[in-house]
Amino acid sequence: MWRKFSEVKKLETVLLNEIIEKTATFTSEERQSLIKLLQEQENKPKANGGKGYVHPNTIWIKKHHAEYAGKYVALKDGELVAVGNTIKEVDLKAKEKKVEKPLLTYLFPLDEVPFGGW
Repeated sequence: MWRKFSEVKKLETVLLNEIIEKTATFTSEERQSLIKLLQEQENKPKANGGKGYVHPNTIWIKKHHAEYAGKYVALKDGELVAVGNTIKEVDLKAKEKKVEKPLLTYLFPLDEVPFGGW
């Protein structure tokens, strides 16, 4: 296991060195844009208390579950694409908007326990 960990660290170091090398050719304006982008990424709220990456759809569901409880929703990159009473309805609305591969899910009412079978 230690060997795999050290290999990962080497890859991270190589990747970081490649990034540093590529950014060395940036203009001052490009560097400022990169810094701003990285700061925005760092300041984005994390649904798991900052313990790593959380998909934007997961964050959206956590924020809006109560508002759309009992409905089907289509999400793409943390944005609501469509809402409806059936998954078919939501899928059609997403297709009408030409959204490719949205997350289609049902948001259970908060007081309802999901049934998972036997």
